[in-house]
Amino acid sequence: MSRDQTAPEASEPAGAGSSSFLDVLRPSRQGRDYPLWLFIPCAAVLVYLVIPPLAFIIYTSFVPSEDSDIVGLTTQNFANIFESLGEFETLLWNSLVFSVGSAAWALVFGTVMAWLAERTNAPFRAVAYLAAFVSFAVPGLIKVIGWILLLGPEAGFINLAFKWVTGFGPLFNLFSMSGMVLVEGFLWTPIVFLLMATPFRSMDPSLEEAAVVAGSSDWQVFWKVTFPMAMPSVLSVLILTFIRSLEAFEIPALVGLPAGIEVMTTQIYLQLSEGYLPEYGNASAYSVILIGLVGLCLVPYYRVTQHAHRFTTITGKGFQPRRKDLGRWRWLGGLALLGLPALQLLPLTALVWSSFMPYLIVPSWDALSLFTLNNYVEAFSDDKIVRSITNNVTISIVSATACVGVSFITAWLVTRTAIKARWSLDRLTMIPLVFPGIVMGVAVLQTYLTVPIPVYGTIWIMVIAFSARYLPYAMRFSHAGLIGIHKELEESATTSGASWGNVARKIMIPLMMPALFAGWIYIFLITIRELSVALLLYSPGSEVISVVIWELWENGHVGTLSAFALGISVGTVLLASLFYKLSRRHGLDVR
Repeated sequence: MSRDQTAPEASEPAGAGSSSFLDVLRPSRQGRDYPLWLFIPCAAVLVYLVIPPLAFIIYTSFVPSEDSDIVGLTTQNFANIFESLGEFETLLWNSLVFSVGSAAWALVFGTVMAWLAERTNAPFRAVAYLAAFVSFAVPGLIKVIGWILLLGPEAGFINLAFKWVTGFGPLFNLFSMSGMVLVEGFLWTPIVFLLMATPFRSMDPSLEEAAVVAGSSDWQVFWKVTFPMAMPSVLSVLILTFIRSLEAFEIPALVGLPAGIEVMTTQIYLQLSEGYLPEYGNASAYSVILIGLVGLCLVPYYRVTQHAHRFTTITGKGFQPRRKDLGRWRWLGGLALLGLPALQLLPLTALVWSSFMPYLIVPSWDALSLFTLNNYVEAFSDDKIVRSITNNVTISIVSATACVGVSFITAWLVTRTAIKARWSLDRLTMIPLVFPGIVMGVAVLQTYLTVPIPVYGTIWIMVIAFSARYLPYAMRFSHAGLIGIHKELEESATTSGASWGNVARKIMIPLMMPALFAGWIYIFLITIRELSVALLLYSPGSEVISVVIWELWENGHVGTLSAFALGISVGTVLLASLFYKLSRRHGLDVR
């Protein structure tokens, strides 16, 4: 009789073999497995992180404003939105145009570079990969400000240089919908590049070679063989990029608002920041609508990724990938790959120049006489700025550790136990995916303005918000790391008398360390760059790096901002380099 078919012990009471919920959760007689004592606190933590923000933002969307005569819950906040139907349609149209345009631009540019890096003999692919990983480290807010310094219509360095040379100008007006799409596409290109590199690298080249032998041209091979095989990845990346652009805040706020272009995320922010009293009801109503839009977009994303197995090309049959020889076009392909590091360096170059100038001035030989280090001295001697670094490091370390710890236990319960309700844990971890950053900020703000837990006005409210927002990403890292470990290793240790804690500490965690550490680094870096959540939750004394950069820009302190931003970028790039080395060690080939 197999291990899974053993008969119940004679001493068990009648009905012990039934599938009731309590029987499934009951600890084993040997005391070696305690799913109940893991499931209950894990479920409680997930419910605490996820459910109150969702409940409070829905509830607040039906609460009338303070100056209203309405008593009790009402749909007036939604009525206010749809009464000005033309304005709402414009808001929705701007959001869709911005998201679709950014996603399409990033997909085309990133996919072409991924194909060059993985399917051709173009040089500089290692440089392109390094630039893509480094892009995670530099906060998007910093790069957006850099692009404004370069392409601002009145004082952008490139536009002023173009005007000086030609007498015409500006070359490009960044404060426009096309400018928003361009910069958002630039920010997403490295991520698309990394996501599309994997399917191009894993394709069986014999399928393309067979098409060439049959007489197909290079274009026909790409269009009829390569592209269809990559279709699931293309669609999933397109939908994912569209969703994240729909949730974007930095570019719509810094580029869109000066141009008079509003999208859903900036409208939510304006409802809370403009006027004498924050319009929590209207902001929550807009947030609920945005959650609905994101939720609708996630449906096709999951459908595409669920059926990706139909396009599988890696089998038990080994193959040696061969790169296409571009011939005389090889160096042109390499030049295109250098576009990826150029997208990261250009905005930083503008910040480097501004950090050494006493005020904003166009680069020139004469301006070099104004060279100064005062901006760096001012930036890193300011108590508020230094405190923001300490706050952010604390928040990021605690948030990343909490996310990885909770997701590790959740992933183990979902994949290793027979608890009937384990599916609920996985669903709970996925709920925050429908929360855009600005919406998560509103939701957590509403929660802790109501619940008598003294975290409002401290850094711990941001720890809670970040832990909830990035829990789905930590769950994917933990789940991927756990399914690669056979459960026989745990069973052998348990049979030898090891407790679950010892099994986790000595077997599972060491074997999962690459995945857990990668998830930790990812969450650490992304919480450092997060603006939309922090902007709504910070209070005097609890500022973080992104909030300080935002305030310096709003107050016109470009020199101090540039010095501070570059210092932060150097520190985070060092961490990204560690992540890059870890990735190369565990399966990424960039030779």
